[in-house]
Amino acid sequence: MNHRTLISLVFLSSLAACGPIDRGPIAGGPCSYETSVIDGTVTEVDEDGALFMGEEGEFWVPGSYLGKLPDVGDTLTLQRERITEGTCTPEIYSVVDDAGN
Repeated sequence: MNHRTLISLVFLSSLAACGPIDRGPIAGGPCSYETSVIDGTVTEVDEDGALFMGEEGEFWVPGSYLGKLPDVGDTLTLQRERITEGTCTPEIYSVVDDAGN
């Protein structure tokens, strides 16, 4: 092994030793949610989602959570997951059907 190769190996080994040992927590997580079941009556609908009126006031649900967009006046039962810890999605909604799913 020549002198330059030996110096290069020592240099690269020292660089590798300086790398981070612990990468820390995963960005955005871990997260905890509080789950509740709520009823809401649709007061407004557009192509992006629906505005509901519920016991706690107005709330917006994106269409991606609803599947088929409801009509104004429809009342839906929704499962709402509100974040209590972490930096993930603040609220997640799921439509609860008549069978409770």
